Amino acid sequence: MIPPKPRRFPHQIPKHKRPKLRKQMTVCIAAITLEKSIVTVSDTMVTTFMSSADATAVKIESFAKSWEAMMASDDLTQCQPIIERAAKYFRNRANTLQVARSCLKRAYQQHLTELVADRVLGRFGSLSMDAFLKSKSKRFTESVSQSLMSQIQQVTADWQFLAAGFDAKKKPHLFTVEEPGTDAVYDGIGFCAIGSGRYAAESLLFQLQQSAICTMPKTLINLLCAKFAAEKVGAGRNTYMLILKPGSGWCSIPTWVEPTVRQRWETQIQPRIPDDLLQRVADAEIVVPVWKP
Repeated sequence: MIPPKPRRFPHQIPKHKRPKLRKQMTVCIAAITLEKSIVTVSDTMVTTFMSSADATAVKIESFAKSWEAMMASDDLTQCQPIIERAAKYFRNRANTLQVARSCLKRAYQQHLTELVADRVLGRFGSLSMDAFLKSKSKRFTESVSQSLMSQIQQVTADWQFLAAGFDAKKKPHLFTVEEPGTDAVYDGIGFCAIGSGRYAAESLLFQLQQSAICTMPKTLINLLCAKFAAEKVGAGRNTYMLILKPGSGWCSIPTWVEPTVRQRWETQIQPRIPDDLLQRVADAEIVVPVWKP
């Protein structure tokens, strides 16, 4: 009698049956208004490897007296230390756009450097990135150094920050900081979005002709519609809204605004193909050329 073959352990799940990595679906939007205020709208969804939950997170934190940072990431736990570090760098410094940009960029880059060192160099004790770069030729062989450098280059961060605030002259500003720590200023455009739903949101804002000369009510409606458009690609349905004004901090928005705008979006605003146009094209004689080899 031939004994049965032992079963492999752990059991390997076929690739076609393995769960796919869940991609973070989120959107944060901000815009400057004619009244020199800043309107912010975001979802509240948090997504993990196997699950997601809505109405769980407020994705905006202060890193200075007149500056807020909206955040989007697969792992929001990595964003909080960056905000705290930026606040430390900003302390006792002049309130200018340049200082705000440099503080948030520096905090981003420092946290990314520490994360890379922990993941790749952590097994070598308290070896920092600077120490590794200075002594790699002395402490490691050439092949080991090249292998570690390759691992370092493969570590990426998906953290995105959208900073909104006012300088000492009460002028509103918008800028982003993204991997590997680069920034971009959006004062001229007047609006910006981050997260996986950014392209859907920004495309609609361009169609709605959003700009820094739009009034606050119009800007709020436009940003809510942009957020609703981002929901089509997976952003959370729950909405968090704030209006920032120089010298007065956050201003709350009445709770009836979001459901009212959503109802109009679903019934009147969102793009759709009229039935009569669809039928007219369907009835048209469209000649399709036949390709012959």
